[in-house]
Amino acid sequence: MGLNDSRETAAFNLAMPYLLRINSVLNANYNEFKKGNIGGFAVNLRQLYREIKPWLRQTPKKEVDDITPFEQAFVKLSKIPKNNKDAIWKQMEEIEMMLRQHFKELGMLMPKVNDPRFLFGNKQK
Repeated sequence: MGLNDSRETAAFNLAMPYLLRINSVLNANYNEFKKGNIGGFAVNLRQLYREIKPWLRQTPKKEVDDITPFEQAFVKLSKIPKNNKDAIWKQMEEIEMMLRQHFKELGMLMPKVNDPRFLFGNKQK
């Protein structure tokens, strides 16, 4: 087993808890949506944003980057009157779709290894 094999294995092992955490928040968001819990859905959106923010590109002069659209979307959400629940839900769903798109582009919503059972070779005969 070479150095690259052990680094890939370590990267995979470190990535799994991170991806499981993201999956857990996405599932929690789905449950909050089904329950109609605006507060819980909003908290989960912020958690998803915190998880993906380190992976987003940001330019020093704030030209075109990945972070600004999220900041603008959250500002827009904060300005919606609390009694306009339909607009709040619509904006939160839009933010979630933006997050999901970035997770997908980064390969975080699906595994990179075809079948993790064979990551270490087929030891069972």
